[in-house]
Amino acid sequence: MLRMLPSLLAVAAVSVTLGAAPVHAQDLMAVNAMATPVLFPVAPLAPAPVAMAAEATEAKTQAEAPKGKPQGPTFIRATYTPRESRPSTLPMLYAAQVALQALDIHSTYAAINKGAHEANPLMKGVVDNKGAMLAVKAGVAAGSILLAEKMWKKGNRTGAVATMLVLNTVTALVVTNNYKVASSLQ
Repeated sequence: MLRMLPSLLAVAAVSVTLGAAPVHAQDLMAVNAMATPVLFPVAPLAPAPVAMAAEATEAKTQAEAPKGKPQGPTFIRATYTPRESRPSTLPMLYAAQVALQALDIHSTYAAINKGAHEANPLMKGVVDNKGAMLAVKAGVAAGSILLAEKMWKKGNRTGAVATMLVLNTVTALVVTNNYKVASSLQ
C-alpha cells in the first residue's frame, strides 16, 4: 500500500487539476502512466560498482543456468558480512549466570534468616529490602550478559566466553559460601 501511495496521490492531484476523476480502471492507468514519469523520474537506486557487480553476477548466473530455464536477477547487498555462528556454550553461560544470581539471593536470605549478616559492604544497604536485592542481582546478571555480548560482537569471542566463565565461577563460589554459612548456623 505504501508503494502505491505516491502514484495514488499523483492520480488524485491530476484528477483534481483536470476537474474530473477517471471512471474506468483503464483511464486510471492512463493517467497514472502520464503522471509517473513527470513526478517520479527514474534514478539509479544503487551505486555504480554495486550495479555493475549485480550485472556481472546476473550474466554469470544466466551463463551457468540450464538451457530453457530463465533465471531472474541476482541481488547483492553491499554491506553484507557473514556472521560467525554463536557457540551453544555462550547462551548456556548466560542462563547459568541468571540462575546463579537467583541462587545467591536465596542463599543470602537462607543464611541471614539463621542469624548471619551480610559481609559484602556494597550489599549491606540492599539486603534489608528484598525488591532492591532482586533489582541489584538482576542488574548484575544483565550487565554481565551485556558485557559478554558486546565483547562477542566486537570480535573478542574467546574473551566473551572466558568472561562468563570467570563471572559464573565467582558467583558459584559466593553461593557455595552462603550455603556453607547457613548450614553451619543450624
